[in-house]
Amino acid sequence: METKIIKGEMIRDQIFGEVKAEIAGLMSHNDIAPCIAFIGFNCVPLSKYNIPMHIQMARGVGLRVVTEILPDEATEDEIFAVIDGLNANQDVHAIVLLQPLPEHLNPVRIVNRIDPVKEVEGFHPQNMINTMIPDLKAGRYPMCLPTALYEMFREAEFRIPDDSEWVFVLDDGFMTNALTRMIVRSAASLVVPRDSPVMFINKNSAHLADHIRRADFLVVVTKFPEYIQAEWIKPGACIIDIYSNLVKEVPSKADPSKLVPVIRGGINVASVTGIAAALLPIPGGLMTVVMAILFRNTVQAYKNRQNQLTRPVQSFA
Repeated sequence: METKIIKGEMIRDQIFGEVKAEIAGLMSHNDIAPCIAFIGFNCVPLSKYNIPMHIQMARGVGLRVVTEILPDEATEDEIFAVIDGLNANQDVHAIVLLQPLPEHLNPVRIVNRIDPVKEVEGFHPQNMINTMIPDLKAGRYPMCLPTALYEMFREAEFRIPDDSEWVFVLDDGFMTNALTRMIVRSAASLVVPRDSPVMFINKNSAHLADHIRRADFLVVVTKFPEYIQAEWIKPGACIIDIYSNLVKEVPSKADPSKLVPVIRGGINVASVTGIAAALLPIPGGLMTVVMAILFRNTVQAYKNRQNQLTRPVQSFA
């Protein structure tokens, strides 16, 4: 069986180009460019690559960037103070809380502190409710994760059958993390067809392999690189790998004095090639497009703010 590797570079670059062009157009009429603020921690080894990458990519499309890299031991009140300052800053249009957070922090409480108008990933509880209940028609921005998946499937001309069975495999830490659990379930509510069975399974489950063997679509979120075994995969399944792990650092071929990261997800690409019908791998899969959607939402937040500033004040006299 031929395995279709669905990578995000093409659609990512397309969206980056669109965002860059739109920002250039906006700047012909405005003095201040859209601004995105990143709040992050160095609590995982990949942060030293992930945080600079976000900053570099954001600046590359023309966004202004504010960074708040906090110590891992920061208290909730200290983080709230940073968020409150960004919420009040009218020149900041989007606020992104980079995951993961140090374990002593409650991610739902932290995200909930962000102004939902500036929370452009779709992770604020209010924004998640709007995502899960589209009939409210109160959503400000499309949720980045499922939107990125739709964009990639559309570009690859990959169709999701209505009666497909979906299995989401998460680490114990993700299963107990309220924010991660909410994100995955919110994303699933948009992506999974209504009549498709869905299973959320802990990676440590004694019946993990049995559940995976039934999956037409397998979504893997694990901190254990290449954990999922090829013999568990149903022939013809589509695999969506989400979580990036830093496996090691090696000297750059271009400059041996510099180290570059070796990143892997929960799937060994080579082992499932010829078994799976399609694979969104780590690296180079879904998360590259998520960042592009994030920047597109930031521009929308900027335009929303500009419309608010230029809207005539209604008189009730």
